Amino acid sequence: MKVKHSKKKSRQVVVVALSVCWLLLIGYTGFYLYVNFIQTKDISSSSGQTVASYEVDETEVTQEKKDDYQVPNPSFPRYLSIPSLKISNARIVQIGTIKNTGQLDSPKSIYDAGWYTKSGLPGAGKGAVLIDGHNGGPTKGGVFENLGSLSKGSEIIIERGDGQRITYQVADNREMSVEDINNESNPLGMKTMLNSMDPKKEGLNMITCVGDWDYSKNTFNKRVMLRAVRKM
Repeated sequence: MKVKHSKKKSRQVVVVALSVCWLLLIGYTGFYLYVNFIQTKDISSSSGQTVASYEVDETEVTQEKKDDYQVPNPSFPRYLSIPSLKISNARIVQIGTIKNTGQLDSPKSIYDAGWYTKSGLPGAGKGAVLIDGHNGGPTKGGVFENLGSLSKGSEIIIERGDGQRITYQVADNREMSVEDINNESNPLGMKTMLNSMDPKKEGLNMITCVGDWDYSKNTFNKRVMLRAVRKM
């Protein structure tokens, strides 16, 4: 009887051990998929930190959807074009900040640009229009994939809801670390992105995430910070 009891107990121990191993395997697989495929790794923010982890939309925007796109106010930016990057009429959606963090939001689609509604209006003649967008998603490049390659003098065109087209020229374009853009004494940091680089001209400032993914901070470690001024 003692031998039979020992064998039964041994079988129970083996079953429990295998169950624990199976649960650990499932847990690890789920964590791996979350980190590598589900968690979004591209967020621009007012503080240089990630705003949130959420799924982006990699569905390509058809020409019909572009043509049908409207903005609620004729003075709002509707389309963005950058001829040298072969970007033509990318939709510009309205964005704000994330509740409880105050950080800049981003468009859901990797092919859309986002206009911060508390920044300047294109054609207003003062201040700066602030636009962000994704450099890519988990498997595809986004609207600002090559934003960092724009050279000084390159043209960027914004079309408003009323059809007015306004051309800007790049005045400065550089990669900066998150630490640098958060430095309040940095004249080209995030704190000044609502200001035109030339106080006498209307500005257009753009931002996207680049560099390596920093798992400890849940964000990319660099940003492309582009500043342009209206072409007169």
